[in-house]
Formats: sequence, C-alpha cells, structure tokens
Amino acid sequence: MKKILSIFVLVIFLMLPLSVAADEPDNACELTQIEFNNATINEEFSKDVFEYTVTLEDSSVTPTLKSYKLSSKGNILVTYELDEAKHQTGIIVTLEFENGSAFYKFKYSNPAEYNKNSNNLLKKVDCRLGEVYPEINDNQTEYKLYIPSDLTEINLSAATKDTGAFCDIPKAINLGVDQEPDISVTVTASDGSTRVYTFEVTRLDKTSEEVQKEMESPDFESLVKGELFYQKPSFIIGIACAAAGIILIALFIIIAKRLTVKVEDEDEISFFEE
Repeated sequence: MKKILSIFVLVIFLMLPLSVAADEPDNACELTQIEFNNATINEEFSKDVFEYTVTLEDSSVTPTLKSYKLSSKGNILVTYELDEAKHQTGIIVTLEFENGSAFYKFKYSNPAEYNKNSNNLLKKVDCRLGEVYPEINDNQTEYKLYIPSDLTEINLSAATKDTGAFCDIPKAINLGVDQEPDISVTVTASDGSTRVYTFEVTRLDKTSEEVQKEMESPDFESLVKGELFYQKPSFIIGIACAAAGIILIALFIIIAKRLTVKVEDEDEISFFEE
C-alpha cells in the first residue's frame, strides 16, 4: 500500500511543473533594437536594460524614432520627458503588447542651452494605427488624421522642431465608433508664441486588424497614399464616364438641333402666294 501511495505521489510531483508551465502567460514582447534620428545611444542597447543616455547631434533639434525591432507583436509610442519649464530632457519609449507594457528612458547627455525663440513648429505627429496626411510641414496647420473604421481610442505623440518648444497634445482620446472629431494641438515656442494645428479625424474603410496587418508588412509605406478617393481607380473611371456622358449629351443636343432646323424663314413670303 505504501509503495502504491509513493508511486502516486511521484506521478503528481512530475505532473506539477507541466501544469504550472501551462498556466504561464506567453512570452512578453521585447524591444530588441532601436535607433533615433539626431541622437546616438551612448550605451550598448539591451532588451533587459530600461535606462540610457543619448547624445544629440544638434541639441536644439528634437530627435525622432528612426527604426526599431520587436521580438513579437507589439506597438511603440515615443514621447518626451520634460523639466519644470517644459523643455525636453529625454525620450520615453513605451512598448505596449498583449500581456503588458514596458518603458525605456533615454536621457539627453547634452541638453540644449535654451535661448528664447519663436520656433513653434511641429516636426512630427504619430498615431497608433493611424496616419497624418499630408506629412507635417512648415506651411500647413490643417491636416487629416486617418484611422481604422472601428478604432475607439486614439493614442497620439508629437515632436516639436525645437527642443525648447512644447506641444500640448492629448495622449489618448476616446471615441464612439462613428465619431470623427477635429483635434486641436497647440505648440508653444520658448518665447511664448503659439501655433494651433487642427487634425480632422477621418475613418478608413479598413478595420484595426487590417491596418495592423498592413503596417506590419515589410513593404508598408502608407495607409493613405493610393487610398484617397481621388486616387482610386474607381474614382478615375467615374470621372472619365461622367466626362464621356457630358460629351455624348452635348453631341446629342447638336445633332437634335440640326435635325429640327427650319428649312424656311417664317417671315419670308412664299413663292406661290399671290
């Protein structure tokens, strides 16, 4: 009896690790590589280290994300750490994945000596699963923000051109499924002058899942280019058909006028009248 009981306990003991392993969550997504424009990471990057310093090539210019690699499916959001005067002191990279999130900090080793100026220009605006169109430039303050048809939360991040400027941008905006609001963003220069940008939210004819899949493609370039209604083949064909229809109607009118033209002048006296 004792022997049978011992065997039973041994079997349970051997099965226990397997049961625990089965209950463990899948491996978390990890950031395996990252690079910035206008900033060099001073230490060797490791997925297990979460704080670094970076050297800016031009300390007055805001660094932006250049490239990154993830071990599995996840999303990256880049924001900027600010001091009490709302001047940039570093980059914060947020990695979000199904089972949680991770934060990486990149502190500027050579922050700019801030001199007051009127540079209140935006350099870049990123939206998770969305795209700003056209690209941010110095001449426009009104843009469209294209998002999936079923997206109910907009996650935004912005980079100002000047590291001394501050962008007041909402990080998360909750929406109804059919809502397409206008989002106002104010950039304040180091001298206090402001510039207001407007982003008109427009829903794509694609779901979040479709957009995510498209963005993960190695050939991905844009959600919008080639998808705007005036760039689609159907729109071009429609315009061509409309133009052809107008031409046919015009020809019909001309032909009808010629067929119904009067062969004699009403005021002319008939040759046979006495």
